[in-house]
Amino acid sequence: MRRARRAAKTQQRQLFALELEGIVALTLHSVTRTLTIAIERPAGAQVVDTLNEALRDRRRALQQEAGQLQQDGQERAQLPARPSPAADAPRP
Repeated sequence: MRRARRAAKTQQRQLFALELEGIVALTLHSVTRTLTIAIERPAGAQVVDTLNEALRDRRRALQQEAGQLQQDGQERAQLPARPSPAADAPRP
């Protein structure tokens, strides 16, 4: 916990320093690492717009997939229960 707090404080200081210089920073997070990339403001705005558009497209695709899965689940729930294969097997 302490290490995570220290890392967050360090990152906040770094971002604040970049902001004072008039630079936009893009921070990428993974499970094991965090990478901050400084970008000049005009280019930064374009990068942010591109990333927002990609995120909207991804969110839309995930919502469609979730809707399809929900519909499939509802259709399965409406099907009559099928007997198990063991019940169909003839008894000697």
